[in-house]
Amino acid sequence: MRLIIIGGAGDMGRVACRTTVADPAITSLTVADRDGARAAAVAEELGAKARGIELDITDQNALRAAIADADIVLNTVGPFYLYGRPVLEAALDAGKHYTDIADDWEPTMEMLELDEVARAKGVTAIIGMGASPGMSNLLAAVAYRQLDEVGKLYTVWRGGSGIPKAPSNPDEVKPAAAIEHWIHNLAEPILVWRDGAFQDSEALEELVVDYPGIGAAPVWTCGHPEPITLPRYFPDVKESLNLMFARPGLIAAARAVRDRVRSGELTVPDASKAFILEPGRRGPEAGPVPEFPGVFAYAEGTKAGRPARVAVSTNHMPEGEMGEATCVPTAIAVGMLARGEISATGVFGPEGCVDPLVFFDRLGPFAGDRASLAPLDIRMEAA
Repeated sequence: MRLIIIGGAGDMGRVACRTTVADPAITSLTVADRDGARAAAVAEELGAKARGIELDITDQNALRAAIADADIVLNTVGPFYLYGRPVLEAALDAGKHYTDIADDWEPTMEMLELDEVARAKGVTAIIGMGASPGMSNLLAAVAYRQLDEVGKLYTVWRGGSGIPKAPSNPDEVKPAAAIEHWIHNLAEPILVWRDGAFQDSEALEELVVDYPGIGAAPVWTCGHPEPITLPRYFPDVKESLNLMFARPGLIAAARAVRDRVRSGELTVPDASKAFILEPGRRGPEAGPVPEFPGVFAYAEGTKAGRPARVAVSTNHMPEGEMGEATCVPTAIAVGMLARGEISATGVFGPEGCVDPLVFFDRLGPFAGDRASLAPLDIRMEAA
């Protein structure tokens, strides 16, 4: 299968390039990036199977020309509220399979609207195939299947990793795209699934998760794609939320800058800088952090007629930084598409078309010393 990775010279895209080019199911790889020189350099590092091209994805003619010779389009270019649906539409028009790492709930809704178009074209499109969303959705699918009835189905991740230390000189602080994205999501209303229906809600609402074998700790709501897609496949679930656990000081700092954005005092880029400089948000001074896995799913319901709760994580979390955690899962899904192991057509959240057991087994080679462990850690206890 011929693959094009859009944004392939970026921090995320490079990981996807390195991982997919090593897959025998990928016969050729086009590294497409707005920086043509960087794309060429990445391709040269990858070897004869790869080539680099310059691509401005806002130029629809250029985008369609670039994907014309590909079988699968992998989109790593954010923000996805700008570049999600347009790239997916181009892939559908050309009849190409598609996947991305979209982590915004709004464009997730927009891209799901193209489901019938994808079915008519015979195309498989998997949106949000990273860590969270992505692995989290598949962990949720496993958690759901452990219980006879499921009332609550949550995806949970650790907040704060990847946020830099404050520099000694405040003038050296630069806006960070990932933090800007997070603060934007915190400042706006979010959509959650409650009482069996979508409802508007607020980010950073505090709840408690009682992880079997670990214990109870606070978590906070986030605006994310998982509560948008999970109810499509598990409609009997009454409540689905995406949650973050973190040191309390981090949450307090996030609330402080979020409120300043809402009041109009700060723009989102300025809030990103302010957050990095906010005291007490990092390390022991920010308070304790639960000993939860970095990404997991949690469900409450019944088993054999009795209340029960279950938590599911993976022992095969890819080694490395955020790029590996996000784009190794994407690359695995691309490989499954290339092998015909995903054959359903339409626009899907990962849980709608990816076999979780196959997926987590494929993570093993990227897990370092943990590769010998069972792919999944499933814990259940009476609620």
